[in-house]
Amino acid sequence: MKLSKILEVGTSYAQSLYSFHTDGQPRPFSASFAVTNKCNLKCVYCDLPNIKTQELSLEEIETLFQVLKKMGVKRLGIFGGEPLVRKDICAILELAKKYEFFISLNSNLLLYDRYRDNLDIVDYFFTSIDGTPEKHQKNRGKQKFEIITNAIEDIVSRGKKVTIICVITDSDKESVDYVIDLAKKTGADVHFQQENYDSYCAGRVAPDELENEKIRDTWRYILSLKKKGAPITSSYNYLKFIIGWHNYKQSSYYDENIKCMAGSGFISIDPTGTAYPCIFVQGKFEGVNLLKEDWQKVFNKKTPCTTCIVGPLLEYNLLFKKPIRSSIEALKKAL
Repeated sequence: MKLSKILEVGTSYAQSLYSFHTDGQPRPFSASFAVTNKCNLKCVYCDLPNIKTQELSLEEIETLFQVLKKMGVKRLGIFGGEPLVRKDICAILELAKKYEFFISLNSNLLLYDRYRDNLDIVDYFFTSIDGTPEKHQKNRGKQKFEIITNAIEDIVSRGKKVTIICVITDSDKESVDYVIDLAKKTGADVHFQQENYDSYCAGRVAPDELENEKIRDTWRYILSLKKKGAPITSSYNYLKFIIGWHNYKQSSYYDENIKCMAGSGFISIDPTGTAYPCIFVQGKFEGVNLLKEDWQKVFNKKTPCTTCIVGPLLEYNLLFKKPIRSSIEALKKAL
C-alpha cells in the first residue's frame, strides 16, 4: 500500500479529529457507499436484500463523488448488498480512483473471478467468513467455500491487504480458531464483530437463548489470542469495550453525556445517494440526499444513539475518543 495514500487519509482524519473536538462543522474523512442492496446471498442476520430501492446511475455517482471530495472525504468504502452484482462496478471504482479516494471494497468474493483483473485500483479488501465451512454456510447460505479462500489468496498474491470479517453469533470458539488459522494460511487478517439486532437492516431479533457471559467469554478468548500474536486486526480498545458491554442483546443506546462522531467523522450512504450518520441509524434518522442538500449545513450532530458495539462504527468512534493508541493500531494495519 502506497505510503502517500496512507498519509493523505491520515491528514484528512486529523482535520476531522480537530473539527470534532473543537465543535467545528461536520467534516467526515470517511464515507461508506452501498452501491446496491441486491445480494447473491441471504445471510441470517442481514435484511438488506429485502429492502428494495433505486440505484444511482454512473452520472449520479460521479456527482456524489464530487460532493464527497468537496466535503473532505478521503477514504471511500464500497459495499452493498454485494457490490459485485452491479455490472458497472468497475466503472464505479474507476470513478472513485478519478477522485483520488482511498478505496476499500467489502465483498463476499463469490464473483471475484469475474472482475479479478480489474480490481487493482482497490486499496483494501474486506470479505466475510463466519467460521468453519459448516458454520459459515449456516449463517450465509450454501456456496462454494473454496471460491472465497482462493480469491483471498489471489488478492494477497497481488500485494493487497485483505481483512476477513467474522461475525460472532454465539460462543463458538472452534470457529474463532478456524478463521484465525485460515487467515494465517492465506496471508489475511481478521476483524471480529458482534451480531447486531436492533437496526433496520438486521435479519433477526436477539435469540432468547443468547447468554451474555458465554458471549463475553468468547470475546475474552479473542483478546487473549490477539495478545499472543494472532492476526487479529480488531484493536485492543475495541475488544476491551465489547468485553465490558452490558447486554449483547442490545447493540446500542442513547446517553446524552456521550458524544458519537457518526456524521461528523464518517457517514453512510445508501444506494439512492441518501446519507446517514451511520448505516445503523437508517430508519431512525431522516436521511440527507447528497445530490440535493449540503450535509455540512443540514446535519445537526444529533444521533438516535450515542454508543454501540457495531463493529466498524465502534472502531471509528475509538479513533476519535482514544486517538493515539487507536491511530497507531490503524497504521500498523494499513502497512
